[in-house]
Amino acid sequence: MAVTRTAGQDLAGLVLPLAKALAALESSVARRHGMTSWQCAVLRAAAEPPGRTQREIVGAIGYDRNRIVADLDDLERRALLFRRVDDLDRRSNRVEVTAAGRRLARAATRDLRAGTEDLLVAVEPGGERETMLRALTALRDRCADDAWSRAWLRP
Repeated sequence: MAVTRTAGQDLAGLVLPLAKALAALESSVARRHGMTSWQCAVLRAAAEPPGRTQREIVGAIGYDRNRIVADLDDLERRALLFRRVDDLDRRSNRVEVTAAGRRLARAATRDLRAGTEDLLVAVEPGGERETMLRALTALRDRCADDAWSRAWLRP
């Protein structure tokens, strides 16, 4: 895969090819299981933990709350999940995954993990890998920091 940014050690030039490869992995795995990437993400988020609301699923996967409805409709038509009105908030739906949906979510998760593990062989197991994963987690969390966003992502 060609690097799409400037040469050198700029962070975007290092991370963008990785992000593209991981998105392609998710898309490939989802297609093998008869879903789009978003449908796969929705099903996996609905399966674990069980009984989430639509809003909780949207928050967990960073999806648009209006677009999730079409994916839920399709997954429901395929008997992979169903929605029920939340007992505590009648304006909200809880998403319940069927046994077939749980099997499909587990299979997709297993394949995603296998692909990710195969990618991670490039990083020495143990200390080096753990350090990299901690650093990526810290960077992800920093991106979500409102103060950083206000300072650097303003128009």
